[in-house]
Amino acid sequence: MVTILAAVPLFALIVAVVVGAAAGAAVPPPAQPGAWHQVGPAVTSSRPGKAIHFVRSPQYPTAIGVVARSSSAKPIRVTWFSYCEQSSDDGMTEQHQGTSRGVGLVTVYPPVFDGATLCQVSVVATPPKSGRVVAAVFAY
Repeated sequence: MVTILAAVPLFALIVAVVVGAAAGAAVPPPAQPGAWHQVGPAVTSSRPGKAIHFVRSPQYPTAIGVVARSSSAKPIRVTWFSYCEQSSDDGMTEQHQGTSRGVGLVTVYPPVFDGATLCQVSVVATPPKSGRVVAAVFAY
């Protein structure tokens, strides 16, 4: 009985490490200079060819960067939408969207207006059929 109980926590630990490694895969910060910090965890496609979709909400951003990475030799596609506001949506608001493609690493910089207090950034990253993609939102 002791052996079975000891094996269960070990199995749970292995599963947690594997899931945690996939969910928090490393994404480099944007190349443009700045004190970039990652907003929320990176998101990894659950299987080859599966797109990812997530939303992050940086507060008081000066700049925003979206970085997506894949080890595939084929292009990945990143579609993004940003909505920024100043002191709730009663003040100034601005929204932008775009799509970018690239091989290996794709970085986009959604515009942010001076004085923005909150932005919502929606990201859809699509890998090639045989690859995976990991992406994250950064801000400073």
